[in-house]
Amino acid sequence: MKHYKYRLAHDITFTIPELEWTHAQFNFVTIERGTLTIRADYCWDGCSPKKVLSLGPLVTVVGTPDGPLRHGKPWTNDASLVHDVLCQYRHRLPLTKAQVVGIFERMLRQVRWPATDWYVYAVDRWGPQDFPPGTYFD
Repeated sequence: MKHYKYRLAHDITFTIPELEWTHAQFNFVTIERGTLTIRADYCWDGCSPKKVLSLGPLVTVVGTPDGPLRHGKPWTNDASLVHDVLCQYRHRLPLTKAQVVGIFERMLRQVRWPATDWYVYAVDRWGPQDFPPGTYFD
């Protein structure tokens, strides 16, 4: 069984304009007129890939760390959550890879994440690549 780094304690809602005409219901996710609701107990790994290396007293993170806590949660928390949900259901949503990467970028810029350009590059380059070509597949 896979162990995830994060688990939602309560439902959370985001406005995603790209999903304004979408109505969908999945296990932990509801999309209604641009409102993305992710229900409590949804699990994800934050920004990935990353590896924590410990060499004696030196501990470092290699990859894409989630950032320091900000307002009680990692700085990249919401962007990584939404990105994971959209990637998980990419074959059942009317979004292209470019749109999903764009949503991730917009969310990082909204919280003023200083490494936004690097994270967007990593997601675009090493995130899921097998998105449908821009039409609805269900």
